[in-house]
Amino acid sequence: MSTESEQSSIDFRQVSGLGPSGHEYPPPPRVHWAVLLLAVVALSSLFAWLAPRYQNILDSLLVDGWIFHICLWVRRLNPDSSSLFWCDLYAVVELSYAMTSLQQHPTPLMDVVSGGLGIASSILGIVNLYIVRDELLKHYNEREPIGIYLGPVLTFFFSYLYFQSQLYEIAQYKKRQAEGIPSQSGNSLF
Repeated sequence: MSTESEQSSIDFRQVSGLGPSGHEYPPPPRVHWAVLLLAVVALSSLFAWLAPRYQNILDSLLVDGWIFHICLWVRRLNPDSSSLFWCDLYAVVELSYAMTSLQQHPTPLMDVVSGGLGIASSILGIVNLYIVRDELLKHYNEREPIGIYLGPVLTFFFSYLYFQSQLYEIAQYKKRQAEGIPSQSGNSLF
């Protein structure tokens, strides 16, 4: 029986990086999760300072933009992926919810609509998150057998930052591989 730390370990020696048709899979985005978090916090603070009334919608656009970027990249890995559809649906509902916050004196009906959009946005966000997780697990455990492990609890609480922490390690490995730099054995995602 293997422990979680053994499951999260990547055996980079098994990775060929080639798809079934012989083409190379695109590397993941090479952005460190801390840089991503810092950028989101800095831009959100800037939005709060420059346009406090529009902060909710600008924050939504910012976060939805990164999620859309990840879903587009997943689509390049697997053209049959449904993550982009769910991302689009989530973004439309999320932006609709953010737009309802622009009204200064909403009616009771608008409060109900806003609440419903908020709940729907949360549900769609979680659905999209786990679809992307499943796509990443399938790709990096079957097509490019690195042996990635994405815990369901960490996925729920840290979502795309958690994914990016794992994808950054893979991107760094692929960069070293392309440059011909030998990798160290026993690389771990954690």
